[in-house]
Amino acid sequence: MENDLTELCLLAIKYGTDRHPRSKHSYTPYYYNLFKDKRQLIKKVLEFGDPEHTGLKMWRDFFPNATIFGVENAPGSIYHNEERIRVYRCNQSSKRDLENLLKKIGSDFDIVIDDGSHVPQDQVLTCLTLMPHLKKSVAYIIEDVINPDIVDRGIRGYSHYTPILKPPRRRFNRRGQPYTNRIIVVRNKKGEKTSIIVPSRNESLECQPGITVLQRTVQDIYEKATGDFEVLVGFDGPPYQDFPDYPNFKVVKFPAVVGIKTMINALAAMSSGKYIYKTDAHCAFAKGFDEVLQSDMEENWIVTPRFYVLNPTTWEWKDERFYDYFYLCCPFTDPKGLRFKAGGHWPEKTKEKLDVPIDETPQIHGSGWFISKDYYFNALGGFPNIDPYGHAQEPIWLALKNWLAGGKVMVNKKTWYAHMHQQGNKRGYSMSKSQNDLSYKVAAVYWLGDKLAERKHDFTWFIQKFMPMPTWPKNWEKFYSKWRKQK
Repeated sequence: MENDLTELCLLAIKYGTDRHPRSKHSYTPYYYNLFKDKRQLIKKVLEFGDPEHTGLKMWRDFFPNATIFGVENAPGSIYHNEERIRVYRCNQSSKRDLENLLKKIGSDFDIVIDDGSHVPQDQVLTCLTLMPHLKKSVAYIIEDVINPDIVDRGIRGYSHYTPILKPPRRRFNRRGQPYTNRIIVVRNKKGEKTSIIVPSRNESLECQPGITVLQRTVQDIYEKATGDFEVLVGFDGPPYQDFPDYPNFKVVKFPAVVGIKTMINALAAMSSGKYIYKTDAHCAFAKGFDEVLQSDMEENWIVTPRFYVLNPTTWEWKDERFYDYFYLCCPFTDPKGLRFKAGGHWPEKTKEKLDVPIDETPQIHGSGWFISKDYYFNALGGFPNIDPYGHAQEPIWLALKNWLAGGKVMVNKKTWYAHMHQQGNKRGYSMSKSQNDLSYKVAAVYWLGDKLAERKHDFTWFIQKFMPMPTWPKNWEKFYSKWRKQK
C-alpha cells in the first residue's frame, strides 16, 4: 500500500483509532498480515474497550461478513448499536460479569481483542474466563500490555507469544513517557507431543565451569518447553556426557561416528511424538517455542523459528540482530568450487518482510527445525544415505527436498532460538578438506542434476521462485545450462 500503510491502517486512520504506525500503536500492520487471508471467513469479532466505536467500525469494514461485538464499562461510553455492530456493558474485573456476557452473546468468536482496562490482573482474568469457552481456533489478542511478566505468568496454561512490532511514529506522550506498543497473542494448546532430538558430536566446549554447551542446551529445553515433550540426545561416538535425571529423557550412545544425518534418522525413528524438533547441541530457546511452532503447523511444512546468535558465556543473544530468511548460495560463482556454501543469512529480506509473522523461506540454517514425524519419514523419506561422510549440507538436503517434492519451508517469527556459531570456538571434531569438498560436491551434483525421482518441480523452478537471491547473477540460467552440458 501507499507509504507502507495497509488497508487496515487506512481504515484505522479513517475512523480515528490510534492503532496504526502513524499514531501511538503499530498494531494494524501486524493484524493485516495475520488476518488478510481470512477476511471473508471471519463471522464474529469481540472487542473490549472501544468507547467511541472507532475500532469496531474499522473491524466491520475490514471483515465484510462479520458481526462486531463491543464491550465497554468506561464512563461516557456509547452503547447504541450500529450496522453489524452490537455493544454491551461488562466489568472486566468481575468473573461473574464476564460469564454473563458469554451467556448473552455466545462464545463462537473467531477473534477476541482485549483493549479494555489495560490492568494486568483484568487482562489475565478476562483471558482465563473466556478462553475455555471459545473456539479452539480463536485468535485472542491482549493489547497494550503494560506488565508482560504478570500477564505471562497468569496465562501460562495457554500458548502465547509477543510479536515484534515496528515502532510507531508517536512513541512518547507530552511528559516524555513511552506509549505501550506491546500485544500478546494467545492460542489454545493442541496438546500433541513434540520429540526434541539433539544430535551431538564431542560437544566439549564449556559455557560454565563443568557445564558443556550440550548440557546447557538440554537444561534450556526443560526450562523453556511448555507442552507435552520428550528429549532424545544422541552421541555420534564417544566421549559421552552425563545429565540430571530429567523426565521423558533418553540418551543414545553410538559406539562410532555415523554422521549427523544418519543420527537424526535414528533419533527420529526412536521418538514417540507427533512432531519432531531437531536442534543443534549448542542452542537456547524462547519460552513455549514447542507450542508456538505446533499451533501454526501444516502437514507438509518444515518450519524454523526466528534465528539469533548465542553468546555461550552469558547464554543470551549475542546482540539484537536476528535472521528470518536464508537463501541458497549460488554454486557457480563460488571461488572454492561447485558447492552450496553454508550460511545464506538474508538480512535484507528479514527487514523487508518484518511484519509477516509466518512466511516462506528458501532455506533454513539447519540448527533448528520442526516437522511432523509422519511427514518426515513417509513423505520425505528422512535423510538419504548418499553423503559418504554423513555430516554436510543438512539444511540443503532437507529444504530442497521439501520444496521440490511439493511441500513448503517456512519461518515462524512468533518464536525464536539462538545458535552458537562455532567459528573461533572449540569444535569437538574436524573434517579434512577432501572430505568436505566431496560432501559438498555430492550435494551440488544431486540437486543441480534433478536426481530426486519423486520431485514435482525441477531445480530451476526453485531458483525462479525466489529470485532475486544474493550471490545469484541475473544470467544464472546460462551458468546452469553450461554446467548441464558439461556434466
